Amino acid sequence: MSRSARVLAVDGRRLLGETAVVAIFATLGLTTLFASVPDPDRQAGALPVGLVGIGLALGLAGSLRRRRQVAGRRLRIEVSGMVAFVLTAWAAGGVGITAGALVAGWMGWVEAGSAAEPWWAPVFGGFAALGAGVAYAAGRAAVLVWPRWDRLRRTRLLWELTHAQLAASLGLAAVVVLFLTLSALAGTVLVAWRSAAGGADSTEDAVVGFVARLVEQVVPATVVFLLGGLAIAVVLVVPVALISVVVLPRTTRRLEELAGATAALRSGDLAARVAVDGADEVARLQGDFNAMAADLERSLAQLSAERDAVACLLNDRRELVAAVSHELRTPVATVRGFLDSALANWDGAPAPTLRADLAVMAAEIDRLGRLLDDLFALSRAGVGRLPLALRPTDVGAVLRRVAAAAAPSAWERGRVEVVAEAPSPPGLPPVTVDGDRLEQIVRNLVANAVRHTPPGGFVVLSAKADCNALVVQVRDTGEGIAETDLPHVWERFYRGGDGHDGGRAGLGLALVKELTEAMGGRVAVESIPGVGSCFSLRFSLVAPL
Repeated sequence: MSRSARVLAVDGRRLLGETAVVAIFATLGLTTLFASVPDPDRQAGALPVGLVGIGLALGLAGSLRRRRQVAGRRLRIEVSGMVAFVLTAWAAGGVGITAGALVAGWMGWVEAGSAAEPWWAPVFGGFAALGAGVAYAAGRAAVLVWPRWDRLRRTRLLWELTHAQLAASLGLAAVVVLFLTLSALAGTVLVAWRSAAGGADSTEDAVVGFVARLVEQVVPATVVFLLGGLAIAVVLVVPVALISVVVLPRTTRRLEELAGATAALRSGDLAARVAVDGADEVARLQGDFNAMAADLERSLAQLSAERDAVACLLNDRRELVAAVSHELRTPVATVRGFLDSALANWDGAPAPTLRADLAVMAAEIDRLGRLLDDLFALSRAGVGRLPLALRPTDVGAVLRRVAAAAAPSAWERGRVEVVAEAPSPPGLPPVTVDGDRLEQIVRNLVANAVRHTPPGGFVVLSAKADCNALVVQVRDTGEGIAETDLPHVWERFYRGGDGHDGGRAGLGLALVKELTEAMGGRVAVESIPGVGSCFSLRFSLVAPL
């Protein structure tokens, strides 16, 4: 505990003891002083006034030095403490008055018989007790109310502004009252000194008379001016209170709404906003808060979307690694098996099946190369690093070129006819695509269609303009795709049907989707099992200059 805290926080017994000592010595000196005044009327008028001043000082000091008690017993303890304090001041004042009268009689200033009259102590001691009680009650009320008011004004802006206004008003009133009081006191002191000095036979009598006049005149004047100051303060407090009740709540209400919205935003409510009211600083603060909340909501939404995208990308990468490891195992195992067989049967002369085995191994290595090329292209497209040379392209020429290249092998291997139904220039409007990537897309679709079309079937490549877009289609008369598999055909290494169709597992269709979307297009598929499938690519037309 600090030194000031130890001085101000004392227990009841110490407080009562200090009160008794101060009251006895103060009233002893005051009574002895006024006992030496020759005028009995002046003694009767000045002594009670001086005792009231002593009581006020004791009450104020005692109230500040009274330790606050626990909340549950506060009222009873406060009342009992005030009663004990007042009784102590009364008794001690009476003892001081009696002792002062005895000292005055012993010094010969008054008659010995009149010095110990018993009514002096209770009557004039009562004046001191009354003053002490009033000051103690006012001081204790201020001490007990101030912490609550201080907490209230620190937690509510309305009461902080009210406190500032009241403090300014009371400070102004105090300055006015202090100026008037000091002016009156100066004049009173001068008049009292001249009066005392002019009618006294000696310096001692002049000092005694001056003190008597000073206490008799100054204390009442001070009380009058203090009461006047209190009246001025009340007059000032009323309009200040009206301002606090009528004007300030509008501003504080807006700030409270802003504080509530801030707390809601902090707790996770990103939609928290406040209504902008007015055009002052608080209104600008409300607008800035709304803008900040909107930016924060938008940023968090973007971060959430990016987080989800990264999570999906990581999941796709994991699935891709697992699928690639499975797909690469098949051609590698096939090549390894044929190599082991050729080495095991090599007796200085080539085996009769060596040419066929080498053809199978070459085909598997080609398959492995295509798989790696597709995987590399997919990886670059997934991170946006696939190089694209976008320029106006004649799609009809691309379709005819792909059909001409795929038709011989398709007829030779499976008796499937590949045809292109694309008009010559200027039959089709140009589209902005990468011609090489578009040719790669169409080749993948044609290879997929030929693989799933039985002998005697057709694969048709066509293109047509449709609503500011060019639609490229690859239709076949093959086995078709089940309705449950249609949403998944664009997935990497997806196996349709029963999962044993190795031809439908790969990266071809996934690469078609990635490359098409990278060039700003869209993909779609329609299929009827047993009738055929139709894969569509849709690209926007080049805007006319």
